[in-house]
Amino acid sequence: MENNILLHLAIIIFFSKILTAISRKLKQPPVVGMLVLGIVLGPTVLHFIEPDEVINWIAKIGVLFLLFEAGLETNIKKIKEDSRQAILPAAGGIILPFVSGFFLSYLLTSNIAQALVVGVIFTATSVSVSVMTLIDLGKLKGLEGRCIVNAAIIDDIVGIILLTFIFGLTTGEGSTITFSIIKIVSFFVIAFLFGMFILQPFFLNLKKILLDNVVVSLAISAVFLYAWVAEMTGLAAITGAYFAGLFMGQTHHKHAVQTGITNIGKSFFVDVFFVNIGLGFNLFDIKTEPLFLLGFVLLAIFTKAIGSGVGARLTNFDFIRSFRIGTGMMPRGEVALIVANMALVKGLISTDILSATIMMVIVSALVTPLLLKFGFTKMKLESFSKEEKK
Repeated sequence: MENNILLHLAIIIFFSKILTAISRKLKQPPVVGMLVLGIVLGPTVLHFIEPDEVINWIAKIGVLFLLFEAGLETNIKKIKEDSRQAILPAAGGIILPFVSGFFLSYLLTSNIAQALVVGVIFTATSVSVSVMTLIDLGKLKGLEGRCIVNAAIIDDIVGIILLTFIFGLTTGEGSTITFSIIKIVSFFVIAFLFGMFILQPFFLNLKKILLDNVVVSLAISAVFLYAWVAEMTGLAAITGAYFAGLFMGQTHHKHAVQTGITNIGKSFFVDVFFVNIGLGFNLFDIKTEPLFLLGFVLLAIFTKAIGSGVGARLTNFDFIRSFRIGTGMMPRGEVALIVANMALVKGLISTDILSATIMMVIVSALVTPLLLKFGFTKMKLESFSKEEKK
């Protein structure tokens, strides 16, 4: 398999670009084509490529670049206002899915520990698919795009705390709960202080230390550093990458960094990430009871959309924008899979739950770009102000 890695990467890059062009021609989100490519090349159809350690690491770097770009696009001056607007969509996207997942599992198995884990799996949000789609639609800088990214970060934090609490409760590791919360708080304090007093001044003074020509390389180094610190504190690496972009975006190197990262990321790493989602699963290996699988997937997707959408409405977003925000919060990805795998290793869930989680990731990744595109291109209100239309 190692001897074929270069051939596999060549095929992934070539066909992902072909399908991206076809998707744009058909006016469909390119990410859908890449996900389908992964399913076709992987064990589900052709069984030609299996994700190995190399492809998995390239994919991981791809999602870091994607969230770093989202951070670059974020205006830090609006963070306070945006965070307030994101609290209720995030809360709705946590409470309703958690309760629904808990009762679905508990009614079928009467296993409280498994039901709690399923609830956490339902709360997980992975906005990689949404971010890519919003970038393609030119809407990431918009109110909905900013709200989706901020709400997802809140979901990530709450989800990790819930998971830590449940693992501590079910395995007797209660002492780890307080420690994990302290680590998470420490990350945000360190990320803020390092970003404001070291990272930003360093990039603002690159010319003085004769390093202006390596700005993109140094930016990549900062992405990896922030991602590593986030993982060390129990958060997802993508949260660290987002914050690195957030602080980098406030310097006059923003455009150069964005151009370089976009060219590097979208020419290689990001495509591999989305193709890898499809490569990782064999849809025919999922042997879960069909009715349970259907209920699991539909409930996970719609409770997240409805919960976040209702939260957006309570924040005084109109119906159209609430629909877009709810839709953008639907995707599940690496966070849900990590939770399911960790719980399976600890013996808290059955393999059926892991299989259902895999199917949920695939379906939500395929459906979200289509619904987001529909929400932005087909659903419009004349009541929007001129500033909102921009």
